[in-house]
Amino acid sequence: MLKIRKINCILCVAFCLCFASVSAQNHLNSPYSRFGLGDIASRTSSANAAMGGVGLAFMSPTVVNFSNPASYMAYDSMSCLFDVAFSYKNHTLSAESTQKGSTMYFDYLAFGLPVLKWWKTTFGFQPFSNISYTINDTKVFDSNTITTSFLGYGGINEVYWGNAFKLFNNFSIGFNASFLFGEYSKNRTVESSDMLFVNTRISNSNQVKGFFLSCGTQYFVPIKNKGVLGFGLTYTPSIPIFSTMQNQNVTYFKTGINETILDTLYGTNNQKVKHSIPQSIGGGISWSKGLRYFIGADFTWTNWAHYAVDGVSDSLANSYKIALGGNYTPNPTSLKYISRITLSLGANYEQTYLKLNDIQLNKFGVNFGIQFPVLVKRSKTSFGASFEYGQMGTTQSGLIKENYFKATISVRVHEPWYQRRKLD
Repeated sequence: MLKIRKINCILCVAFCLCFASVSAQNHLNSPYSRFGLGDIASRTSSANAAMGGVGLAFMSPTVVNFSNPASYMAYDSMSCLFDVAFSYKNHTLSAESTQKGSTMYFDYLAFGLPVLKWWKTTFGFQPFSNISYTINDTKVFDSNTITTSFLGYGGINEVYWGNAFKLFNNFSIGFNASFLFGEYSKNRTVESSDMLFVNTRISNSNQVKGFFLSCGTQYFVPIKNKGVLGFGLTYTPSIPIFSTMQNQNVTYFKTGINETILDTLYGTNNQKVKHSIPQSIGGGISWSKGLRYFIGADFTWTNWAHYAVDGVSDSLANSYKIALGGNYTPNPTSLKYISRITLSLGANYEQTYLKLNDIQLNKFGVNFGIQFPVLVKRSKTSFGASFEYGQMGTTQSGLIKENYFKATISVRVHEPWYQRRKLD
């Protein structure tokens, strides 16, 4: 007879905290989120982020590694895994002047468990992208001041269900089937300080709903007395998602805080729009020795040049990302607490999909993490902290450079899922 662990209370509390955080978060102003689908989330677990984002050839029984769904096969056949993370980010935007800001936000919630010996499953929730920007451009003509304002807000969220299957020894395949949903708005306003001037506002909002698929495979080759070599591949096909768009172009007079609408030049309601999500290909290689040492490297390429909204491109470019990192645990089975602490280190470099003023923006970051086991014998539950310092963009050609510091707190609950009742 099976005895189910009573973890419903923990999950309910965690879900409430996570969704409360999502609804209350106040994202940083990011001018570059004006393009494409906005700032695309890293979509990596805290354990992988602490290693610079390495994860395509990484497999661990205590980590939900959704970077490569084939890695779910590492779950214990008698245990479940619950993983949640939150982050704090502080950044400085530099151009002709500087702007500083900070915010706390939700990273992800994931839950993994075994189904059969050759089949493991995962489901979770995480942000997919975020849009948050306010840009003002002011020009003076004689005594008339013209202000062009760009305002965007909202984002897309992702609920996914992942599965991994063991085809033969040391070889597994997996997939994540995701549902994307959310709403975002992008608005542009041209206003004059002259009350007799006709102002213009273009408003565009989209409610996004669609399905998304990614798949992966992993293969590990034991090297006699020298550890294990790991290889991982991932592929995300180009699958269109759809949104319901509201678009309006109006002219108006403005007197103080009051507006008087003159005319609606253009307007659409509930128009179906197709978004061409780009395909992505990734490959990784790693070396590990037991649970003590791990070193890996990843390369991911994404075809953003073919991204379009209703057939109209957004002048984006193909992107790639290189990540290198690893972790070290002195002695995972030691009775000494300090010997069971895991240290992680990594770095990443990315040529982003943003190509502005003939300059394709680059991004790089360095990462450090530490994972603490709980003070319970034989428990694999742990909590951790990871840190990233990075830079994106440039001040050349009138562009904006961002320097940022990010701190992440995570909790990984790893406990028996069920036990067979012993007969007296």
